Amino acid sequence: MGFSVSASTAIIFAGVFLAIGVLYPAVSNGYERVTDAEIDRDDAQLDMRNTDINITNVTNKQIKVRNEGSTSLDANTTDLLDNGVYQQRTSYTLTNVDSSDSDLWLPGETLKIDYNSDSGDQLKIVTEHGISVTEEVP
Repeated sequence: MGFSVSASTAIIFAGVFLAIGVLYPAVSNGYERVTDAEIDRDDAQLDMRNTDINITNVTNKQIKVRNEGSTSLDANTTDLLDNGVYQQRTSYTLTNVDSSDSDLWLPGETLKIDYNSDSGDQLKIVTEHGISVTEEVP
């Protein structure tokens, strides 16, 4: 009786150590992923709070938008809506007025959007962080 109790106890402890050895990395990796996601969310919210754009000039073929926030934006991720309808990238061109050789739209710089639409009464510009501004076409 003495040996069988000792052997079964050793087997139970070995099983517990094996289970802990398998469980710990899974819990640790899950915690790291959640923590990384929370950091990414906080960074995105900070960028949203620091993003501000303003339409400075609108004609029936051209819009000038100034980055008045403190966040650098990617000009290629800026979208145009004409009367609430998303416009494909082929229907308009984006040009950074201050540095035309870069797609980076820095604070204080102006983005020029040339578009081909006579039907729009209202234009909306949306940045990569979801910040938007709407303007009536004269």
